[in-house]
Amino acid sequence: MKTYQFNKSFLAIAVAVMLCIASTASAKVDDAQAQQIAETAYLYGLQQVIFSGQRYIYTQDSSKDNLSYAGVNRLYTVREKITPDFPVVTPNATTLYATGFLDMQKEPVVIEMPSITDRYFSLQIMDQYGIFYLMAGNQFNGTDARSYIIVPEDFRGKIPGEFATTEVIHATSKTAYANVRIAVLTGSDKDIKQINAYQDKVSITPLSQWAANGNKGVSQSENKVITGEYKIYSRMPKISKGQVDKQTAEDFFSILNMVLNDPSMTLMKDSKKEADMLAQLATLNIGSGKNFKWTELDKSTQDAVTAGFKAGFKKVRDALKNNLINLNGWMLVPNAGGYDTDWLNRSVMGDAGWAGPDKNISHSGAFLFTDNDGKPLNGKNKYTMTFDMNDLPPCTQFWSIPIYNKDGYFVHNPIDRYTINSFMIDQKQFYVADGKLVIYLQKDKPSDPNQLKNWLPAPKGSFRFAARFYGPKMAIIDGSYKMPKPLMVK
Repeated sequence: MKTYQFNKSFLAIAVAVMLCIASTASAKVDDAQAQQIAETAYLYGLQQVIFSGQRYIYTQDSSKDNLSYAGVNRLYTVREKITPDFPVVTPNATTLYATGFLDMQKEPVVIEMPSITDRYFSLQIMDQYGIFYLMAGNQFNGTDARSYIIVPEDFRGKIPGEFATTEVIHATSKTAYANVRIAVLTGSDKDIKQINAYQDKVSITPLSQWAANGNKGVSQSENKVITGEYKIYSRMPKISKGQVDKQTAEDFFSILNMVLNDPSMTLMKDSKKEADMLAQLATLNIGSGKNFKWTELDKSTQDAVTAGFKAGFKKVRDALKNNLINLNGWMLVPNAGGYDTDWLNRSVMGDAGWAGPDKNISHSGAFLFTDNDGKPLNGKNKYTMTFDMNDLPPCTQFWSIPIYNKDGYFVHNPIDRYTINSFMIDQKQFYVADGKLVIYLQKDKPSDPNQLKNWLPAPKGSFRFAARFYGPKMAIIDGSYKMPKPLMVK
């Protein structure tokens, strides 16, 4: 009979961990502590909660009015110019998207990208924390056709030998959001048709199916829709599209508990900060193995958690306006090296532009809510925004400035223009005089023909911008570039 020698140090550590867990599980918190835990947890969990809601929309909500439904390991592909009917918050009309959710709980998936030589394109993959672990495309690794195999951490099978090591992408979780962007150069029917041809060559295929197909991806048209098998919070159908604005504290923490019990969402490796947060959440019966029920909290705890939820919400919205890099009044999200445990900045991105970049090596975004005098932008006013043609936003790829209503969506207008961008300038679509490009921001159609040519229609009420800079240069990143601001016409 075999005997086993136990390492005493290991045993001591295990006992200590068990005692710590038991102590945490039985710990009581007062209302002040519950409020603080809820506020911090809002920052910690916002990206994951939104991720869960968006995954539900893409993979489980098969209702007729949901344009994004695609199932798992398939892409919802935008094949026409983006309009106000596009369901994602703060879209960028200067690219066409193909977006969807990967599921690697059973096996790796293979993503195939075609060769694209005439325009910007990218493939980017993001985990539930808003952290991108794959950025590929012309600005990263060239224009050749490539295949990538996305491998979950515990996969023990054989990776096909034909994959280069740079094409083997080790996933940080067993679920992910994938985004394929292809630049819209002119928006003409011919331009859109060319983009569609590229989109048709993008495929996402589970490894076993890829191998059975002769080591080739299965096209999207032949890839059947498979509904995601994820637990659904009861109010998910009502609150997912609004992301956070429609959520209550009960909604948020119920979904966060669901996230923390989701086997496809792997926690960060060796994150003490996250471990501390999880220990605090456990005192509210939220976490792995927990069956959180709002109704089981006493009234004073519910009130404290609600106050913390509201404080966290306010902190994110205040940070969106006040705590970012000042780009001459535009507020640039700091994303120099990834979010990881920078919960405030990752929650700001999740709230204002979910699926936006965590690293500025791809692109960066800047928000604007006020005019040159610091007053909130509103369609009841008229504004001008003037660009110096010798000092346009410095980027290696392109820049784009879309205009949204207060909730971050496009609003229908008579000329179907929802953005201005560098491609439009290159194609001389605007009227330029004395080296200046004046954009007219107003609700009503200008009577002057030159102003009409430069008209960017404003929504009726409050509105905002979320500029994108693809391949930004350091003058953008450090805030030294003098970005134009709207000046109210008096």
